[in-house]
Amino acid sequence: MPFWLEIILGFIVLIVGADAMVRGSSKIARGFGVPPIVIGMTLVAYGTSAPEFAVSATATLNGVGSMALGNALGSNIANIGLVLGLTALLRPIIVEKTALKREAPLLIGISLLFPLFFLDGSFSLWEGLIAFAGGAAFTISSLKSSKKREVVVEREPLDAKGWLFNLFLVGIGITGLIFGGDWLVSGASELAGMLGMSNRVIGLTVVAIGTSLPELATSLVAMFKGESDIAIGNIIGSNIFNLLFVLGGAATLAPFTFDTGFPGVWIDAIVGLALAVGLFFFARSGLNIGRWEGTILLLAYLGFIVYTVV
Repeated sequence: MPFWLEIILGFIVLIVGADAMVRGSSKIARGFGVPPIVIGMTLVAYGTSAPEFAVSATATLNGVGSMALGNALGSNIANIGLVLGLTALLRPIIVEKTALKREAPLLIGISLLFPLFFLDGSFSLWEGLIAFAGGAAFTISSLKSSKKREVVVEREPLDAKGWLFNLFLVGIGITGLIFGGDWLVSGASELAGMLGMSNRVIGLTVVAIGTSLPELATSLVAMFKGESDIAIGNIIGSNIFNLLFVLGGAATLAPFTFDTGFPGVWIDAIVGLALAVGLFFFARSGLNIGRWEGTILLLAYLGFIVYTVV
């Protein structure tokens, strides 16, 4: 399939998949009486991050660890700078207070401590297992804490057909996001290769943006459907997933090494941490991320892309 056709089909399938994912997951959340932000940080976040996992796992198995690392870190930068920035620019995002007290600081802590894993220029099996176990613990903790959220959700009972239909929507959504992201990344990577870009730069830019498009599509659809908790939960959960599950899982499958020269991976980690801190303080100032904050995040992301490419 020509790269340009893969890019076009990828965009279309991503949008359709995102719509199905938001519709199904929001109904499931209400059926269980679980706050939408928790569903956003778990079911939706993990579904939209499936392309990152697939790309990074494939890259490490093929011996291209630098692309796996660049993809995960670049996706986190894209999720906050591009996805959150663009979403807030179009429509301000209201942030749940509990997320500011719990998940946002956790994301900052993980972003701050994670570089310790690759000080020696490698990501070993035991480091991957530790990260993967941390991701599992986060998921279990998030689900258990759902009843302690400040947002109380009344259950909307679903019959058997309702459960099956909404689970089907989620399944179709995840499938669409995975295939749409894969087609888009494949086409974009071929185009980038024609332009002579390095593996790290391709991972940070073309592949990271491509694998973050499910988050972008899902967050935009969620916002316009009035599901801001799913939008913000999707971004926070996806970033935690990328660090713990994507890189942890990739290293568990095939430990990898990479160049530790400065700035390289260090500037990527620093920018990711800075954006996570910016997300926390922007939301803390007024419990929402408005168009002004969205503009700053988007400009910061564009600046990072220009710096990386040039």
